[in-house]
Amino acid sequence: MPEADLETLLASPSTHIGVLRVDGETAGFCEFNGVGQPEVELVHFGLVRAFQGRRLGPFLLDRALRAAWSYQPERLWLHTDTHDHPAAQSVYRRAGFKAYAQRTETFPD
Repeated sequence: MPEADLETLLASPSTHIGVLRVDGETAGFCEFNGVGQPEVELVHFGLVRAFQGRRLGPFLLDRALRAAWSYQPERLWLHTDTHDHPAAQSVYRRAGFKAYAQRTETFPD
């Protein structure tokens, strides 16, 4: 992403980024776009590999979703794919997400 585009994205009041720190070390983060609008997208969510498997993902997701829902959107959604961590789908389901659509996408090599 060009630096100017990144600066615009980060300066947007509808972009919210949360960072999870454990003992001062960055353990994970999440990014929401569209905060304050009817539809909010969880664009990025993840943990640093060293912090995976400690139940920190559900903790971070719960806190982040509570913050995003406090803006009272009509819909909060995310796009997931086969490159996500194997536990991601179950974490999202436990957080209340439901499958809306499923499709196969292909990209040229």
